[in-house]
Amino acid sequence: MAETVNYQDAAYAAILKQIMRLELVPGQRINKKALETQLGIGTTPVREAIIRLQREGLIVVQPQSGTYVAKIALAEVYQARFVRESLEKVVVVESIPKMTADDFATLNDMIAQQKKYLAKHDYDHFFDLDDAFHKTFYQVDAKDYVWNWIQLCNLQFNRFRYLRLEVKDLDWQQIIDDHQAILDAVKNKQGTRAETAVSRHLHMVDADAAVAVKAHSDYFA
Repeated sequence: MAETVNYQDAAYAAILKQIMRLELVPGQRINKKALETQLGIGTTPVREAIIRLQREGLIVVQPQSGTYVAKIALAEVYQARFVRESLEKVVVVESIPKMTADDFATLNDMIAQQKKYLAKHDYDHFFDLDDAFHKTFYQVDAKDYVWNWIQLCNLQFNRFRYLRLEVKDLDWQQIIDDHQAILDAVKNKQGTRAETAVSRHLHMVDADAAVAVKAHSDYFA
């Protein structure tokens, strides 16, 4: 039984990653047999993973048509940004007195690595570091559970964040600049400034949406 559950988790994680990283693009029909072969996982775990992803709004099943990757719903992106912004401003400010020299070194290194990956157009590692940068503040503030909880709320938001890295007309450097602004405010123990920097960073989605929709209109609901 445990082995079956592990296979289901592995199938879920693999398919989720493909959706989030746009290896399976919004609106694309899913070939279950091809996934089974690609992942080396049987029919049942893949089927259960797809059911789970359907519940989470990332996959849609159209009767007598097929199974498809759900398109990105901008309304959900904006609502997720609202939740993320409301929580993250508090978390970042609360982390200020708790930050250690090692924490600052870790965050500085993340920004330095992001610059390198951006120069290489290595978006997978860039995106991983983007997530890790924000997660660090939740860890410092002992809010790991909150971070894990908002990941489910943020599925559409995170899909959009990754998509923006694929749109040539958007300013990728702004992400790094915003991270630096957040970190500088925290270093200087400027809570209000940190809140402003977090809000500005997360509101990038508002300005980016029109550009992303124009570039990939077929990806959006």
